[in-house]
Amino acid sequence: MKHETAVPAHVEPKDDLYYAIHKALRLGNARMLIALGQTDPESPSSVAGTLTMLREHLKACEKHLEHENDFVHSALESRLPGGSSHADEDHEAHERSFAEIREMIGAIEAATSGRSLLWRKLYQRFALFFAEDLEHMHEEETQVMPLIAAHFSPEETKAIEGRIIASIPPADMVEGMRLMMQAASQPERQDMVRGLQAGMPGEVFDGFMSAITRGTWRLGDFDSLERGLC
Repeated sequence: MKHETAVPAHVEPKDDLYYAIHKALRLGNARMLIALGQTDPESPSSVAGTLTMLREHLKACEKHLEHENDFVHSALESRLPGGSSHADEDHEAHERSFAEIREMIGAIEAATSGRSLLWRKLYQRFALFFAEDLEHMHEEETQVMPLIAAHFSPEETKAIEGRIIASIPPADMVEGMRLMMQAASQPERQDMVRGLQAGMPGEVFDGFMSAITRGTWRLGDFDSLERGLC
């Protein structure tokens, strides 16, 4: 991976297919690493809860890879063959990481002794994946997204985003949008809400926001949004 730090000025966050979801994934990975570090490996209930959380997190990460492969990278390849090849190689490495982590989960669940050592290895392995994913997401944002911006109009980029959204089941959409809002700044959260409101019938919007905030949302009350998410 290349450690390019310049962020292309011509790709605004609102036109960036990676911006919001990558902020969410960074937050999700950070929370997962913290949870692994805080878990008592000798407490069966604590271990079970964290492993359930880890399994769900890996599923979400895999779905994200699928969305990028099926909608973003495939579109880029249609106009610039090879444009996403390195990112795709990283995705394959991520899949291998997921398989290794799942094997470690199974070993912990089957262990009758030595769980502390196994847990430490799991923590270290997830931390390594997290580090690799940070580099990978940075590469997509600074190298792949500029290629998309150069070969697709803003309208075409928005259409790609629309196809991704249309492919996501409602329950997954609620969880994903909650994490994206939690990872966003306050102005970004408010822009997200306004965008959702503009694109949904009133009752659907109210139900969606209630699900995201677990019942704390009141229309136009952004303080309640903050309480429900932060």
